[in-house]
Amino acid sequence: MKPEQVQSQLSRVLGEAISGLSDPRVPLIVTIERVAVTSDYGQARVYVSAMTGNMDDLLQALNQARGYLQRQVADQVRLRRTPTLEFFDAGGKVW
Repeated sequence: MKPEQVQSQLSRVLGEAISGLSDPRVPLIVTIERVAVTSDYGQARVYVSAMTGNMDDLLQALNQARGYLQRQVADQVRLRRTPTLEFFDAGGKVW
């Protein structure tokens, strides 16, 4: 698969999975601005934004849900190995 296809699929799967999280720190609407995967598909940088809520709380919640989110990716995106997810806000802060 081409990187653009992988990034598109990751964006779709993560968008659905994040919207299903029941963590109160995750606002109702979270936008995945973009997903960037490394050339070996070992890591995926997920850039998110939200109109409401605290971005630090959102990033912390996504970091704590990383295992669940990676399982969703593994189940729905056919890759040799599942990339490790890293979450960033639109300004570039990482958790």
